[in-house]
Amino acid sequence: MDRKIYEPTDKQSKKWNGFKSVALPSDDEFKARWMKAHHGTVRGWGLGKRQWIISNLSQCREYNEGIWQARVDALCDLNYQTPLSDDDGENINAYNLGYYRGYTEFHNLAREMGAAYSAFVERYQN
Repeated sequence: MDRKIYEPTDKQSKKWNGFKSVALPSDDEFKARWMKAHHGTVRGWGLGKRQWIISNLSQCREYNEGIWQARVDALCDLNYQTPLSDDDGENINAYNLGYYRGYTEFHNLAREMGAAYSAFVERYQN
């Protein structure tokens, strides 16, 4: 079976084109922010940074493209695709994480999508 490439809807394209890139702060910068917000304590800054990164990925076009491409692949019963290498682009780690999450969480999400799921299946399955 040939792999189908996900094509974002007009609404998604408009939203994704409006995303602005956010610079990742260094560990020292993040620790300073964390200490200021948590009354001078450094404990937990690593988990805080992880959460900050994940929440900002949702505002990244590549992350969203990865999620939706993985959903198409999972719907078509294709095996998990090999992650792209660093030579493939600037935000390739965002794409790979999105792909991983989209592929592994697809079947749980499919139950929650309702009518949107039906339209998605109609467009991409066989």
